[in-house]
Amino acid sequence: MRLPDLVTIGWTEIWAHKMRSFLSFFAIAIGIATFFYTLSVLSQRYRQLDRSAALSGTGRIDTLTQHPLNLKQYNDLQFRFPANTSLSFITNIHYLYGSWTRLYYHNQELAGAAVVGIMPTWKDSSFVYKLEGRFINWKDIENKHRVALITVFTNEKNTRNLWDHTTDERPVTKLRDFTNHHHLLNQPIVLNNETFTVIGLLHVPSQLDDARFYMDKEETPTIYIPYTTWYDLFASDDGRGETSIRVITGNESSARTAAKSLTSYLRSQFGPNEKPDIEFFYNKLQKRLKEARKSLNNMLFMGIIAMIAGGIGIMNVTMAVIFSRTREIGIRRALGASRKDILFQFVVEAMLLGLCGAVAGMILGYLAVLHLAENINQMTFSWWVIVCSVVIALFTSFIFALYPAWQAAKLRPVEALKHE
Repeated sequence: MRLPDLVTIGWTEIWAHKMRSFLSFFAIAIGIATFFYTLSVLSQRYRQLDRSAALSGTGRIDTLTQHPLNLKQYNDLQFRFPANTSLSFITNIHYLYGSWTRLYYHNQELAGAAVVGIMPTWKDSSFVYKLEGRFINWKDIENKHRVALITVFTNEKNTRNLWDHTTDERPVTKLRDFTNHHHLLNQPIVLNNETFTVIGLLHVPSQLDDARFYMDKEETPTIYIPYTTWYDLFASDDGRGETSIRVITGNESSARTAAKSLTSYLRSQFGPNEKPDIEFFYNKLQKRLKEARKSLNNMLFMGIIAMIAGGIGIMNVTMAVIFSRTREIGIRRALGASRKDILFQFVVEAMLLGLCGAVAGMILGYLAVLHLAENINQMTFSWWVIVCSVVIALFTSFIFALYPAWQAAKLRPVEALKHE
């Protein structure tokens, strides 16, 4: 018998017993819904991690030294790396609070911000901003220009938790709210009694669109100034201060080579007791991937249990159907149907039930994604998730229907015709 005929017969039988058919594929639908939701969320997390890796660079390393580093040391260290390596020094974070540090705009005091010194190469990693104006350049670094970049946040609610470092009880205007209502590009601000010009605005994406790891996100609205200017204004009296070092190479292998060069240089500068703690971005990425898989393993296990339950349900229903249609099987065998025809008839019918369960399960899984996923705006449904869901349902139905279908195919025509 041809496959279209088998499908027609199977669908007719399913439609004739709708309630029985629904109960048969319901467990399959629950299992597929679990698989569909889990695979969709896992796929989304992989895409987010891929975006994070593309933003940061898998060959990135970070470390921290307790010593301030100057431009000569920057050039010496850059000389040790290959030509295409990006090197950046980043100062410690200075928060705008206390009686000796204030930020003013047109004599209006602002608060709730941090000041960080950076280099032009800072934007080579995890730069997610929409830049309005220009970025800090090397002339700003060499001449210690009084220029600044200010972060501007979207008006999102309850999606980004920023610290408020304002400790003064006097009424002040928070910088985050102020930048949402005032355009500060090319405007003068007074920082630590020095007049700065705002040369650029860094528009921060919404929390849902921000693919950076937490370590790269701002904890508070931030003012970025030239690295050398920061040390002019905020270095402590003893001249010591932390410096973050970020190196971006081509891949994990070159990053490990760069880490050895970096460690060797820091020890040559500050003595053998200098032991920098090198953080490899690739290791952090692998850790996030492991956490993503681990968090979804339990749901996958529940999906497997539901699929097994659905398969057992299909097996029981198939056996009941065969028992009720034994005489029909005998007539078909007497008319010339082979054992293979009988086998295929019931297997195809069971697989049609599995297909119905797959469709219903994907609908349930999609609804679960709409209500439970963290970021539905970026959720996309890969074709392989749909294909996997259908294949899993069809395979489960096939495996669990095979035994009762084989038993039906083994019936002898004479014995089957005598069945009442």
